[in-house]
Amino acid sequence: MKYSMTIIFVSFAVIFSSFKILKETPYTDANSSEPTLTTITVTSPTGGQDYCFKQQQTITWLTSGGTVSTVSIYLMQPDGQTINRTIASNISNNGSYLWNGFATGLGNYLIKISGTDDTTPTLVTGQTGTFTLKDCIKPDLNPQLSSITPLTRWRKRFEITISNIGTKVVQNPTIKIEIDRPGNLPTSNFTTTLNETIDINERVPFSKGIKMREPGNYTITTILDPNDLIDEVDETNNSHTISLDVPPVPELIVYISNGKRPPVGREREIRIVVKNVGTGETHPNASFQIRSYVKQKGVKHYDIPQLDMGETFTIKRKHKWGLSGTKSLNAKILYVGLEMDANNNFVESSFFVRLPHHDRYSLAPKVKCSTGETFRNWDGIEN
Repeated sequence: MKYSMTIIFVSFAVIFSSFKILKETPYTDANSSEPTLTTITVTSPTGGQDYCFKQQQTITWLTSGGTVSTVSIYLMQPDGQTINRTIASNISNNGSYLWNGFATGLGNYLIKISGTDDTTPTLVTGQTGTFTLKDCIKPDLNPQLSSITPLTRWRKRFEITISNIGTKVVQNPTIKIEIDRPGNLPTSNFTTTLNETIDINERVPFSKGIKMREPGNYTITTILDPNDLIDEVDETNNSHTISLDVPPVPELIVYISNGKRPPVGREREIRIVVKNVGTGETHPNASFQIRSYVKQKGVKHYDIPQLDMGETFTIKRKHKWGLSGTKSLNAKILYVGLEMDANNNFVESSFFVRLPHHDRYSLAPKVKCSTGETFRNWDGIEN
């Protein structure tokens, strides 16, 4: 048997000349994209608020990324896992629901909203922070200053309106007034219980007179239910504070002689002393006089100079009478400027003109003052 063999020689250069080595490029699928997530975000409540138990509240939320046709709303315990009650089940997802505020009791809760994406069977959930359901069926007391009426220059009447803006009647509330006086003067307090029943949305007036003799700034604070005996909707609106400046002003009083028993035909002195016991001087341009009356001797007017604090001015009249009997005297300050109290500017007294057989001495006080005070002599009155 004969064998034959043919050897073929192929040039590698020829083979490689028909191929090119291409650079590697990444593969891209034009139809692929990141999936869009559907989310529910609760916008109200957001957490941290107080809501009234069994009173309507609006729950609101936003849905983004996909379509969720229906949702269910749950009231959750603070752990966020335990359902307290179902607020609404499979309702239309319109972003808002009016909730009646019901729960098993007062306390802290969360709102959870759940639904299913219409395109994919994916559960979508949104949840709030913790909020509080509290009892709002309570009174709510609120004081407001309505007016300040001057009674005298140093005494004012404060009119206060007490309102019940809550949802429950309140009986016999307590009111406290604190007066912070100027300088180092002590703070004074006044507390009383009102014999009042204040209905819902009712207003009750209360008035208090306050002495403000010393010049300077006064701070008056009205506090309702100061001992926290009434459970209220809002415990932070029970006080009202005002500040009032009292300028320095004079206080003019007048003294007059009294109780003398001169004999008929014997001259006697009638002394009248004006004193400024206030906190400021009299106005330099204000008209300032004393009107002095003596029975059977008539009326005289005397100009008074400007008086600083503590200063006095003395007037002396001398008279004698030809007939016995009681002789009335009086003196009145005529001042057109401001005073602490213009109601103590008048004083009256009397002498008794005696016959020889009458007693020479009287036990009556020798000085009378427009303040109602009496004195045995003039010591310490004049300066």
